[in-house]
Amino acid sequence: MLYRFKARFQKLAQGFAQGGMSANQASLAGAICVALSLLCLGLGRKASWLLWIHPVILLARFIFNALDGLLARQQNTASAAGEIFNELSDVGGDTLTFLAFYFLFPQNQLLVVGLLISIWFCEFVAVLGKSLPGGLRRQESVGGGKPERAVWLGLFSLAWAAWPETSERAVPLFLALLTLLVLLSGLRRIQAALHAARGQHYTSQTQYGQ
Repeated sequence: MLYRFKARFQKLAQGFAQGGMSANQASLAGAICVALSLLCLGLGRKASWLLWIHPVILLARFIFNALDGLLARQQNTASAAGEIFNELSDVGGDTLTFLAFYFLFPQNQLLVVGLLISIWFCEFVAVLGKSLPGGLRRQESVGGGKPERAVWLGLFSLAWAAWPETSERAVPLFLALLTLLVLLSGLRRIQAALHAARGQHYTSQTQYGQ
């Protein structure tokens, strides 16, 4: 869903490129946003103002995540190692961010584990699409893609700041619904990958042969 607007974020982010920012610097900025996001969640109970600015930090992370690939292509610095790092840093950043719920709300740890597994599943399927006919990273979503997860988390932060007790009681529902959306998004990506491969020749190759 929100991936359709990614190009607009990339155009907005091109201003950073004109200032001389490199792809590695954009990746570092994204990592800093992850750390700030953890800070907002970890200290949100004691300093609610951090929860109010959390959506802005999540938006900044999304922009920098779009910017690093854009800069790598513009500056001819794209590489296989860079793509691997980008994928790992994206899923790692999401893992760390939502892992905060594991410690903040220990009574919901199983739900947090379920959410993390669903995120890994969804992103694995996305990358798997590049090895199948069509060769595309799948970005289809049913409200559970990476940018949508940031939106839901940002909305939760705002609700937590405004109605702390009610929001904390709603954490199980929030985690369960988000997990469902992420799983549905992963299944949608499988469907899209199979549709793209329909009728095309496909041979599975490993380093040891077919």
